Formats: sequence, C-alpha cells, structure tokens
Amino acid sequence: MKNESNYTWWEAGIRSGWIEVYEREMIRFMEDEFGPLDDDVQCAAVFASLFLKDGHTALPLSLSPREWAHILGLDQDQAVLLPDEKPDIVKISQSAVVSESFHLKPLALHGDMLSFRKYVSYEDNLLQWIKEKNKNNYKSDINTYISQIFPDKERDEPDWQKIAAILSLIKPFLIISGGPGTGKTTTVARILVLHRMAAGKPIRVALAAPTGKAAGRMGEALTRELKRMNLPGEIFKDFPKEAKTVHRLLSGTEEHGLLPPVEKKELRYDLVIVDEASMIDLSLMHRLTTHLAEKTRLILLGDKDQLASVEAGAVFADLCRKKSNGFDRDTLALLKKSGIDAELPETEQAGLDDSIVYLTKSYRFGLHSGIGRLAAFVQAGAGESAELSNIFQKFSSELHQEEFSFQKEEMVGLIRKLLKKVEGSQTIHDPEKMLEYWKSSVWLAVLRRGLTGTERLNRLVEQQVAAERIVPMENGWYHGRPVIITQNDYNLGVFNGDAGVCIREKDDELWVYIESGTGFRRIKPQRLTRFEPGWFLTVHKSQGSEFDSVNLLLPKTWNPLITRELLYTAVTRARNRFSLFGSTEFFLKGIQNETVRFTGLKHKI
Repeated sequence: MKNESNYTWWEAGIRSGWIEVYEREMIRFMEDEFGPLDDDVQCAAVFASLFLKDGHTALPLSLSPREWAHILGLDQDQAVLLPDEKPDIVKISQSAVVSESFHLKPLALHGDMLSFRKYVSYEDNLLQWIKEKNKNNYKSDINTYISQIFPDKERDEPDWQKIAAILSLIKPFLIISGGPGTGKTTTVARILVLHRMAAGKPIRVALAAPTGKAAGRMGEALTRELKRMNLPGEIFKDFPKEAKTVHRLLSGTEEHGLLPPVEKKELRYDLVIVDEASMIDLSLMHRLTTHLAEKTRLILLGDKDQLASVEAGAVFADLCRKKSNGFDRDTLALLKKSGIDAELPETEQAGLDDSIVYLTKSYRFGLHSGIGRLAAFVQAGAGESAELSNIFQKFSSELHQEEFSFQKEEMVGLIRKLLKKVEGSQTIHDPEKMLEYWKSSVWLAVLRRGLTGTERLNRLVEQQVAAERIVPMENGWYHGRPVIITQNDYNLGVFNGDAGVCIREKDDELWVYIESGTGFRRIKPQRLTRFEPGWFLTVHKSQGSEFDSVNLLLPKTWNPLITRELLYTAVTRARNRFSLFGSTEFFLKGIQNETVRFTGLKHKI
C-alpha cells in the first residue's frame, strides 16, 4: 500500500471521503472548460463547495486550508496534508475560473472572500432591494388608530410592540426580532388591525413561514390573538386564518424552461409577514424578495439568537447586526407624531438598522422563571460553572441536569422510558390527543449521524419495540408510532418538519395523521417515503416548535456543533421544564462557541 506521506491533499481527501463526488466532478468540469488549475485555486474551489454545504456562502481567504478544515470539523489526520499557509489571493484572482465582476466565471472574489458567483449575485440583489425599501414613506396621522389598538399608557420603558406596529406603516421593509414570550404574535395581530384601519378597506395579506409546522403554529396563534381583540366581525373576516410555507407562497410565481416568462409573476399583496425568518436561507430570501410586487410591504419575524438556516446563509442574523434599538432623527419624529412619548435612542446613520426593532420584554419567562434565567445565561455568552449549578439548583422544579455518557445501562434505562410511553399510547385513539401525548416531552440531540445521533437512537428504539413485541406491527408500522417528515411532498400536502402519529382505527386499518398547517392529513403508511421515527429530534428539527418538557442529550465527546445558538434554541423550546443530560463542561464550552457563518452579506451591510 502506498505510504500516506506520498499522497497529495487531493488524493488523501478522496481516500478519506471528505472530497466527495460532487467536488471531483466540479474540478473536472472547471479544468475541461478553463484549463488546468493551480493547486491554490483547486484547493480554494473544493473548500468553497464544502463550505457551501456547511451553510457558508463565502470562503475566507484570510485563513489557511488547514484552518478551513478545522472549521468544517475534519479530523486532524484528514487535514494534515493541507497547506498551513494562507492561499495566494493574487494567484486566485488571476485564475480563469475566478472573476471580481459578474463575468460568467464559476467563482467570484470579493475582498478576501471567495464565493460561487450565484451567491454573490443573490447577496447583491438582496441588498439592493433592501436599499430601495429602506425609506420612510408614510406621512399620514395614525395617532387615532394607535390609541385604539394600544390603549394602555406607556410606563417607564418604551413599548416596543407599539413602536414595531407604527414602524410597519413607516417602513416598507421591517424586521422584528424577539425571544420566546416577547409578544411577536400579539404585535403581528395589532399590525394587521392597524393596517386595516389605516387603509379603510380590506387589505391583501399573506402569512408565511419556512416550514409547514411553523406555518401551522403561526396561523393558529394569530387567529387566537385576533379573537382576543374582540374585533367587529367585518374586520375579523378580512384577515387570513392560515399561513403557508414560503415555498408554497412562491410556487405559482416561478416557471422553468428554456425561455423566460412573458410576464414576471409577482406576489401582489399589500402586506407579507414571514415568521421564523431566522430559518430562511439566502436562496429562499432572494426568491421571496424578487417576486414581491413593488408596493408590497414585507415584515420578517424571528429570533436573531436562534440557529441559522440549515441551507447556506444566515440572512436574518446578518441583517440584525445592531446591538440595541435606536433610530434616526426623521424616524423618531414620525414615531413621536404617532403617539410615542418615551425618549428613544437616536442614531446618526441608521441605514438598515432603522428598519429593525427588538422586542426585549419577555411576558413568558420573567426573573422568576428558571427557563428564562437559563436562556439569559446562555445568551450572555460566558459564565462560571458555579453560576450554572446555582441556576439548576434554585429552579429545580423547572430545570434538571444529570450526567449521561451513553453507557449501556444508561441507554437501556432511556429506551425503557420510551417503551413505557408506547404502552401508554395504546389507550389513545384520537390523532390530536396522540400527538399532544408525544409533544408533552421531547428528546433532542445535537447530531443526526454517529453513535449519539438521532438516526442511531431512533433505530435502537424501533428495534426494541419490535423485539419486545409491545404492540402488533405491520411493515414497521404500529399504533402510537411517532414520525417526522423529512422532505416536502406537495402531492400529499406534508412538509419537512411536520410531525405525525400512526393510529389503528376501528376497522383495524393503520393510518398516519400528519399535522400540517392548521389541520391533519390522513395518509396510508405506504404512501409516506420521506420520514423518520420521531423519538429523537435534532435541535434543528425542533426549531419553530414548543414542548411542555424538553430533554437535551449532549454527545459524550466534544463536538463544535454545540454552540450558543444551538443551546439557546434547545432551552427555549421548553414551556415548563428543561432537562440537560450530559456534561455541564460541554454546556459551558458551547455557550462560548458562537456559531460562525462566513457570508458576504455580513460584510456588505
């Protein structure tokens, strides 16, 4: 066998498997089209592709290939043959496959970042759209409407919900960011009523979210909030009762084929509101803004501290760069004219920041909430072990921690708990009650693959259910089986992230009920092809959901995927109780490990 030291980084990467077929074919295509590639250029092109798969839209040429490998989590043994010096930017800029403009070259250089040309175009187009929308264009007096919708007088601190509602009429594009319980749904309900009053007639509104699960929650929560406002019937009926996925919202606007469409199809709404916007990747955000009609207002809702999208980009976090609320003089004048009495911070050159408002008061997690205290501890980005222990001890009715290292006896005990839940589910025959039964307590994991990943954990539980013959099974299906959809299926009407349960009905037939949007889809098990058992979810999969009780399993060895954003997302999925199974050392280390997404957008704003 050939000695490892005789391999180049390229050969060693193929041999180790981290250079996959896609990268090999990409390099072959580039060399066929543009001629042989210099080693620096070839290495940069390969890592630009690997970085894109990992969620980054840009490759930092200020770092060495060995540092790139570390960011991607490659083992030191796999990266040992990679250069330890920064690549030659001049050499890369002169390559036939790289351009600093929009010539038809695969890669584009912007500053010390290298990106695929398509993503540079997406970022530039998005920024141009934001620039055009970043103007104050509402001059009417809305004070009367504001006082009706927000009758309470302001106290010592500004009412950021009221400010957000007013800004939604001042700004054609608005970002509202807030953590759980800060009143995003309440704010949106009042925004809808405010826009309806200001227009004096029904308005065209679209509600959307990145996943079917998030869309369903958005529609239900907003309908409940609007009912609480005791609106006149003729106004209440004007608002949409359901939200769509962003993909479905866009489904009628794009055509595929050799020739461009005769007429550009646009989303001709007065107002589009998108929830859970932190989950939207760059490509989807570009598609959305490209297809909005010129006069359509866009509001993005989300939590800037949550996990970024699974796909490439971190648009919401990149846009929310300002540290705290503050606005320019013109905007402050309009806010004051519209009924804001509180003194607000002024910024001289607000730019995009002028179209962003943070909801800072939590109505769910206060100072006396353990989950709220733990979430704030994670957000702070640093803390001592003693402080963390004190939080868990002080709020022991809400918080729990125990060591868990995936030893055989620990795994047996964990699986036994879940098997008991299967036994408990056998008396439930209503799909909605069955799903609530499983949602009452969820198990989250950091990884999808590997010994501590959800794929293996789910497989172990399924094998044990079959081995112990707890319930009658048919081709792996049984009454009470929890599942989660992993890919959109428009024919079935189910979407990535939708949760479901299997029910044996009175005629002894098994059906799967998938919660999609605001209702259930009843589907024969054999028609489902893209799903996983729902015993264990990754934290990413849990985003956009809430559970009574959350149990987080940390891996038994440190993994750089344990980040502040991941831990914050996991903690804030819990309504009443959060349990940590694993090392507090890893938890503390993760808090200091901020997610880094390399994007061009962040540097261009």
